[in-house]
Amino acid sequence: MTMRTRPAGFTLIELIIAIVVSSVVLGAAYRMLTGNQRFYRAQSQIVEVQQNIRAVAQMLPSELRELAAGGGDIVAMSDTGITVRAMRGFGVTCAPTDPGSGYVTLRTSLLYVYRSIDPTRDNVFVFRDGDTELAGDDQWLQAAVGAVSTSGTNCSDGAAGTRLTLTGMVLGLALLGPGAAPDVGVTEGSPVRIWELVRYGLWEDAGGQWWLATSSQVSGSWASTTPVAGPLRAADGVKFDYYDAAGAVTATPANVAQIGITVRGWSDQPIMVEGRPTGRYQDSMTVRVALRNN
Repeated sequence: MTMRTRPAGFTLIELIIAIVVSSVVLGAAYRMLTGNQRFYRAQSQIVEVQQNIRAVAQMLPSELRELAAGGGDIVAMSDTGITVRAMRGFGVTCAPTDPGSGYVTLRTSLLYVYRSIDPTRDNVFVFRDGDTELAGDDQWLQAAVGAVSTSGTNCSDGAAGTRLTLTGMVLGLALLGPGAAPDVGVTEGSPVRIWELVRYGLWEDAGGQWWLATSSQVSGSWASTTPVAGPLRAADGVKFDYYDAAGAVTATPANVAQIGITVRGWSDQPIMVEGRPTGRYQDSMTVRVALRNN
C-alpha cells in the first residue's frame, strides 16, 4: 500500500491569513507606539508650560515685594511691563563716612549681595539718622556707586571692609557727615541698601515667540533684553494690575500697595492627545503681591 505525504510549506490561504493577522497586530502596535509618542510629547509640553508660568509667578513677587512705592521704587508701570529699583544687596557701615570723598565703608562679613557690586549698574540708599532722638528727620540718601574697593580697606575695629565711592548723591555728599548738633548724620552701623534699575515686561523675539524678559540699566543706557521665562501667550502673556491700600485700581506709582500678576503660557508646539483640544496647550496663573511699607 502506498502512502501519500503532504508537500512541505504553506498553502496560499494560510499565507494570506498569516499576512492579515500580522498586519492587524503590527497596525495595532504602530498605533499604540505613535499614540504613546504623542502622549509623551504632549506631557512634556504641558509640564514645560506649567513650569514656565510657575517660574514667573515665583520670581516676580520676590522681586516686587521689596519695593516701597511711596519712596519712588516704581519708576514706570503699564499693564504689560514695570520698571523698578530692584534691590540687589544689603550692608552695614563700619567706619565714619567721608563726605569730601564720598567714601562709605561696609563691613564685609555683613555684606549680602547675590553678585559683586557693579559701579556701572548699582546705586545705594544710605540711612541717615540725623537727630537720634527724632524720627521725623530720618532719611535714605540716594547715590550712585562710582567705585568699589576692598584692598587695604578696614572698619574702625580693624575688620575687613568694602569701601564704596559714592557719586551724584541727591542733595549732595555733605549729607553723609554730621550737621549742627545734635545732628549725627550717617553713623557707624547704618544700613545701606544696594539696588539697580530694572524693567520687566512682555517681549517678542525674532521668531515671533513672546517671553517675560528683563533689562538692566548699565552706564545710563538699557542693556540688551534677556528672556527669562516663556514662551507666553502673544500680546497678553503677562499682565500687571495695580491696587492702592484700599484695594482700588490705581494708575499712580506712589499709591501702589499691591500688584496683581497674571501669567498666560502656551506650548511651543501643538499637542494631539485624547481628552484635550488639538492645538497649543494653554495654562495661566494669577498671584497678588503686597509691597513693603504700603
